[in-house]
Amino acid sequence: MKISFLLVDRCHIGGVVSAIHNLAKALADDHEVELVSLRRNRDQAFFPLDPRVKTLALSDMRKHSHTYDGDDPAIEVFPHIYPNEPTDKKPWISRLAEKRLMEYLATTDADVVVSNNPKITIMLAYSDRDFLKVAMEHSRPARYGPHIRDALFRDAYPKMDAITAPTPDECRTIAGVVPAVSHLLSPMPNCIPAHEGQMSTGDNKIVVTAGLLKTHKGFGDLIEAFSTVAPRHPDWSLRIYGSGPERANLRKKIDETDSNNQIFLMGPATPVTPEFAKASVFVLPSHLEAFGNVTVEAMAAGLPAICYDAPHGPRNIIRQGEDGYVVPLGDKQALAEHIEKLISDEDLRRKMAAAAVTNVVRFQEAETAARFEQLVETMRARRAIPRSAAAVVTPQGDVRVRIAGLPADSDARLVCKDIRKKADEVVVPFVGEEALVPALGKLVEGDWQLEIRAAGFDLPLRSAGCDTLQILSLKLPRTEGPALSVLLPHAHTDGTLRVQSRVRAQHVEVAALHAGATAIVIDAAAWGVEPGKDSVIEAVHRKEADRNFTFPVKPGADGRFTASLDNAAAARLHENGAEDVWDLWLLPDQESARIRVCKLATDVLVPMDVFTFPYPVVKQSGAPVPASVDTKPKSGWRNRLSAVPTAVAGVAGVRTELRPYFSSNGQLSLKIIDKK
Repeated sequence: MKISFLLVDRCHIGGVVSAIHNLAKALADDHEVELVSLRRNRDQAFFPLDPRVKTLALSDMRKHSHTYDGDDPAIEVFPHIYPNEPTDKKPWISRLAEKRLMEYLATTDADVVVSNNPKITIMLAYSDRDFLKVAMEHSRPARYGPHIRDALFRDAYPKMDAITAPTPDECRTIAGVVPAVSHLLSPMPNCIPAHEGQMSTGDNKIVVTAGLLKTHKGFGDLIEAFSTVAPRHPDWSLRIYGSGPERANLRKKIDETDSNNQIFLMGPATPVTPEFAKASVFVLPSHLEAFGNVTVEAMAAGLPAICYDAPHGPRNIIRQGEDGYVVPLGDKQALAEHIEKLISDEDLRRKMAAAAVTNVVRFQEAETAARFEQLVETMRARRAIPRSAAAVVTPQGDVRVRIAGLPADSDARLVCKDIRKKADEVVVPFVGEEALVPALGKLVEGDWQLEIRAAGFDLPLRSAGCDTLQILSLKLPRTEGPALSVLLPHAHTDGTLRVQSRVRAQHVEVAALHAGATAIVIDAAAWGVEPGKDSVIEAVHRKEADRNFTFPVKPGADGRFTASLDNAAAARLHENGAEDVWDLWLLPDQESARIRVCKLATDVLVPMDVFTFPYPVVKQSGAPVPASVDTKPKSGWRNRLSAVPTAVAGVAGVRTELRPYFSSNGQLSLKIIDKK
């Protein structure tokens, strides 16, 4: 199997590059492995690479190199797909590198292509080749900027065969942000090599930490915490390895805490692992840590670890009280207490050190390679399951789902999952290539994701078309079951197959609406309830209940009725400068619950996009209302406003626009705004 890892720059110093170098080495024992970087600007990478692993740089920025690309005009051109940062004055990744990556993807013979950067993942999604595509997330995607997040979540993620994150916690976070790709997520901790250098003896009275000197790394917290412990343990010291913009501030904090003789900024060390052997305790006070390579490396060298409970790495590395401690995020006192606990108790420290060496084996090369190989097998098994499905509405209103190519002996099931996660899933069997979702008694009202359950997977079905013709001839209201019961299959915006279930025991269906200059007239039918002489339409204000009002209903035969809204009276309830919205309900009588006035007995998925009406304009001609006049309509039946006082006059010359429309749930609503 040939595996290709895509990186921005292999010569960058950082945990992602280190982890990929380690994983490439681990896989090279049994596979052909290649590292492809978008750019190169150094002769030597910071991290060693197994000689069996091939490398390819798609743009070379080394001036002395015979493959130098700096004089190519495209090197100064921004890419078309790869999302550079909005603040960039010149491209970090050029149009040249972008074109060469697309050429590489079009010609590679790799079986698996792995992106290790979200921007590269966006480009990988453009490839229509049939190699397995993996997006490895090493950070926290929910925090990406919109220039990355929108294209990544909407377009790129769904085209991957797998998406990995360093911890199960981060997988759950991604699933919460992009539910449609939940089935693709797998934890994949960073690969850390087995420790081959000297191990800590536990004799040296040194606490160590390492990382980029940036604010979120929390080294200022560590200095404050250790400075409270140091006076009681004058023979212990703290060494901080790394470089970065916070160095001056950290130096100042050391001075302020009078810790110059026990806390030392050691500068960068590459590699840093030999320095761990000189210490006896490791501390990482980072406030954000998607994984934490340095923590695993320190533990592998024989150090117990103390970390802040940063999202999400430390809690997935340290086994609490066994090989270290995870303390509450930002709690400097707890940090100090646990540091003192370990430096004061030699037996505990040595016991935890031994456990650390044993426990971090699960992050080392052999287990990580096996985990990656299992991921490949999982991707292949998922691909083998047919997922393209067509949906047809039957004359009875049931939905027949057909998956072409589904084996006759398959034990596959059709699984309907409530998008809101409030109702239990509904499972129906496939008979041959088809499964039937009945119109009655199965799907409660809401939107339902359709998935196939086979071979241990639940996979969203991709829409191969929806035939909804029979909805137009359904006999509604139904004489059995709920008066309104309509299943509307449709392709979601991400291409998956969904069913919108519309179920109402009592329902008001709008047949027509006439928006005239003086009145808005509603023709509708009530199902499951009979309008009477006391029935009214209630307009319920979305923000202020004391601005609700009603207008009369004129009953007809078979539940049909008309209701007429006086435009001028409604306009007098509008507050100038505001945007007022009322939702319309039928109140059958003084005792019954109100019923939404809707447009749902249709094959139209979003009524508000299709059923539209003119916007009448009312011009106020009255004089300003004296302060002594009570402009609030009087409370009526059930403490609802029963009329708009005709004595109230608006502000002369003000033009008000009435906008009747169907809201996102199909309910008839009325918006009133100032007309400019």
